Amino acid sequence: MREKEKTPSPENVRVEEELSSCPRCGYETGFHVAFRRRVRELVVFLICPSCSARFSVGEWNFPTGEPRPYDPTIDDA
Repeated sequence: MREKEKTPSPENVRVEEELSSCPRCGYETGFHVAFRRRVRELVVFLICPSCSARFSVGEWNFPTGEPRPYDPTIDDA
């Protein structure tokens, strides 16, 4: 049985005004959006459909909808 290969971490990129072309290969028709689970969050990153490079544009996380532990700093406000 073959071991599952670990997916590479997304490369951080800075968005100046718009990010619609791949910084690696120049593909100009946008990106696929992917999600990675991190405890109770889903981290969003971009994948180039042409060269499969992965990019992160910073913190862009969403709750998974799963219940979280009680937090008095938020829940008692």
